[in-house]
This record gives sequence, C-alpha cells and structure tokens, in this order.
Amino acid sequence: MSFRLKIISLILLVSLVPYIITMLYFANTLRDEYFSNAKEELQTQLSLSVGKIDQYINNLHRDMIFMSHMDVMNDIYSQDVDRRIATLLEKKKKDLSLEGDFYLVDTDDKIIASSNKDIKLMSPLKTEFTPLYTILIKSNFNTKEVAKLIVDFSLNNISHFFDNENDKLYYIIVDNKTLLKRKSFTNSIKVKQALDTDKKVLVVLEKNKKAFIDSLKRYELLFIVILLIGAVFIILISYFLLNKLIKPILDLSQLVHNITKTKDYSSSVFVKGSDEIAKLAKAFNIMLHGIDKALKENNFLNKEIEETQREVVFTMGAIGESRSKETGNHVKRVAEYSKLLALLYGLSEDESEMLKQASPMHDIGKVAIADAVLNKPGRFNEEERAIMDTHAQLGYEMLKHSQRPLLKTAAIVAYEHHEKYDGSGYPRGLAEKEIHIYGRITALADVFDALGSDRVYKKAWDDERIFSLFKQERGKHFDPLLIDIFFENLDQFLVIRDRFKDVSTDSTN
Repeated sequence: MSFRLKIISLILLVSLVPYIITMLYFANTLRDEYFSNAKEELQTQLSLSVGKIDQYINNLHRDMIFMSHMDVMNDIYSQDVDRRIATLLEKKKKDLSLEGDFYLVDTDDKIIASSNKDIKLMSPLKTEFTPLYTILIKSNFNTKEVAKLIVDFSLNNISHFFDNENDKLYYIIVDNKTLLKRKSFTNSIKVKQALDTDKKVLVVLEKNKKAFIDSLKRYELLFIVILLIGAVFIILISYFLLNKLIKPILDLSQLVHNITKTKDYSSSVFVKGSDEIAKLAKAFNIMLHGIDKALKENNFLNKEIEETQREVVFTMGAIGESRSKETGNHVKRVAEYSKLLALLYGLSEDESEMLKQASPMHDIGKVAIADAVLNKPGRFNEEERAIMDTHAQLGYEMLKHSQRPLLKTAAIVAYEHHEKYDGSGYPRGLAEKEIHIYGRITALADVFDALGSDRVYKKAWDDERIFSLFKQERGKHFDPLLIDIFFENLDQFLVIRDRFKDVSTDSTN
C-alpha cells in the first residue's frame, strides 16, 4: 500500500469512526428528545386552550359585574322588576350559549329572578355555588348588600374549547374526580394545567403515544439514509481533498487568518508546483505585496494629513488668541485642561485627544472682531458686548461645513464654549445636557485659564478667588459634575498650568 493510500485510509478511519459513533449515539437519544419535544408541543397547545377558557370565564365574570351595576338591579323590589331582570338574564344566557342559569337572590337566598322560566320565584336557592360565580349587589344609597347575582355554571360550558381528535383527548380533573373524559389510551403522553380562574380545576391533554411512534419511524428511516449519505460523502471528500487540495488550501487559509488577526500584509505563502493552486498562491503573494505597499503609503499620507490638520488648527487658534493679545500658551493650557477633564469625565483616549487638538479653535471667531472692540481696555458697552458675543457664532460658521472629525469637533467647541449650564449663556441659551460635553468641558478649561491670566482689560485673579467663583457657579455657569471632577483632581490641573506657564517678554540683562 502506497503512502498516499495509507494517509487516506488513516484519515478515513479517523473521520468515519467518530462520525458513525456520534450518529449512533444521536439515534439512541433521538427518541427521548422527540418525546420531550412532543410533550412541550402538547403543553403549548394546552396552554392556549386553558388561556381561552380563562378568558371565557373572565368575560362571564365581567358580564355579571356589569349586570350587577345596572340600575334595574338596585330596584329589585319595584313592580315588575323581576320580569325585566329575568328578561335580561335570559338574553345574557342566550348570548353566552350558557349551560346553566343565572339567579338573582335576595339576602335570604330566595330567588327574585332567573334566566330559567320554570323556576318558582321567592323559593329558596338550593344549589351550592362557588364564590367565583357569585356577585354581590349593593345599594346605591347606603352600599348595603341588597341581593346576589349567581350563575349555575356547568363545566360542560368549557368542553367546546376542547379540539378532541381520534388520538388526542381533553378532559378535566376536579378534587381528584375525572370529568368529561370520553375515552382512554393504553399508552399516552399526558400534560395538565390548572385554570387561573379556579386552581381546583385541572385541564388535561392526553395524546396516544402510538401516533408519535408512527411519526418517529419515518424520521428514523430518514436518519439511516442521512447516515449512509454522510459516510459516502466523507469518503469522497477525504479522498479528493487530502490527495490534492487540502494542504495548500489550508496554508492559504491560515495565512489569511493570520493577516486578519495581525494586519501584517508583508507575509507570503509558498506552494510547490505549477498547478492552479500554486498559481493562486503566487497571485495571492503579489496581491499581498501590493496591498502592503499601498497601506504603508496610505498610512504615511494619513499621518501627514492628521499632523497638518493639527498644526493648522493649533496655528489658527493661536492666531485668534494673538489678536486679543493673549499668549500661545493659553491655547496650549486650554487644550491640556480639556483633555484631562475629558479623560476624567470618562471619554475615551481617542475622543479626549480629539478634543485636545480641537480646543485651540474655541475663540477662532475673534479673527472677525474689530481690534477696537477686541482689545478695548476696560468693560464693553452694550453695543460692544453684542459685537464681541458674535465670535462664537462666527467661529461656528467658519468651521461647520467641514466633514473632518477634527474640524467638526472644533466647530462644536467654538459654538458652545460660552453656553452656561443654567441656560443663561450665548449664542443659543442652551442648558444642561443640551450643551455638548465638548462645550461644557472647554467652557470650564477656558474660564479657569482666562481668570488666572493677565488680559488687556484685567489682571490675573489669585487661586482663592478663582476657586471661590467656581464653587459659586457650580450648576450655574458650569456642569456640576465637571466642577466636582476639577476640584477632586486639582493638583493635576495646577501641574499643567505650571508646565505651560507664560514667559514674560520684559526681561532685564
């Protein structure tokens, strides 16, 4: 026997034996699983029938409550009322196709009216009834009991919910007594369920087991056919694939798996020979080389674009700040504060870095504000303040058309960093979570740095005054959660402030 045949025989043995054992084990457990599934199906059918019965009884109960509240029931001693009530009860019995009768009895249990025309009025009620089917009727004037509405409910009323067949049977059990059972099976599957409206009443569904066995035989025959087909299929596949295809294809498959996992397109696969599989492997290697080269070029260009965007954004932000006589370190500090706040708030590293890169653009709208207003020492008048406040809207208008994530973030920051948590900010008067988290974070970072820095119109505040203001503005100007985060991590913010401290241009030799 050749080596190739040995390998094929070994593979057939390794694959066929477990397959046959598994299939035989499955066949051995199929019968139990089949009967278990059949029982679950019967239980589902029974639940549907019980649900319909409960609904029918609940409807009957609601109808009785409705009738008990009718005016005629409160006027039971008026002339001719027994006839009118009897007519009402007769009609309801007919509507419900009820087996049994309705009775209206007084407090002495004497019959005042009934759906049974043959009953003698004012005779004592002799039949015992369950509380479920008795409704008290109370006076509209003093809420005292004046009568009871009772239904003589026969369990035969629920028999029309039983879709009995030759091999399927419904019946009920009450207090261990079997009722409505028309026949019996020598070997059956049985399920039961109590009525929600009366837990003492058990509804039983029984099905002849022979019907299941006959059906199972068809599945067992089908199983044998599938077993034989599967064995033949394994033999054929093992022979052809193991003889020629499996090894090189598995090599290619493993390479694809590794590339998917590592994203390393510099790999390659070697297949000896000159057949179609070898040609496919060669073409695959050429494709991988091209993809690897293109990805490297694309990654380089993307990094260049991202770096350029960051530099442009930072430079534009610095230009905006320089027009208002502020240092470039202001935008650096605001950027660092913003990233730190974002991380502590729970934003991801990527999103926090994006906010850091975009935050220098928060005052870019100032480039459109006249120097006379922008650099005016002292307070603005109303007209100047209105002009100055337009810089948020102007900054947004400059940036809103871009679809780049960085510039979209910058547009949000420029637009909303002067909104206040209590809704008193500008330009739109947004409040609380209406303000984007980027705007809420940048607002706090910008004010913290602005108050601690010299400006053309003011001197820098000391820390105690800044912290006192922040506590006062918690929930007013600023998001209270961000204020809490700021004070809990104050040391980290002070480290950033010291690291990017402004350097005075007035030096002495």
